[in-house]
Amino acid sequence: MATSPESPIVNIVHRIGVKRLAATLGVGAALIFVLCWLGTFIPVSSPTHAYISLFTSAQPSSGAAVLEGSVWSFLFGALTGALLAALYNQFARLDRR
Repeated sequence: MATSPESPIVNIVHRIGVKRLAATLGVGAALIFVLCWLGTFIPVSSPTHAYISLFTSAQPSSGAAVLEGSVWSFLFGALTGALLAALYNQFARLDRR
């Protein structure tokens, strides 16, 4: 039976790119907002009005609502992504021994 040399244990700490996650969540949040805005044109009772009103006080089906809401939604998503990535990277220190 052949013996294999023991390999040293390597503790690899995974990091998340703050800018990449901020951009990803920002664009994703803006796209979700646009989809909800498009949902206001469906004649069935639309629950998307509540989501739209989180980001704008304009009439839900107006062009101003999609513009203002998309910008605020993007900024909120980007802030959330940056904060989550930064916290994740800081807590990665807990795995080090």
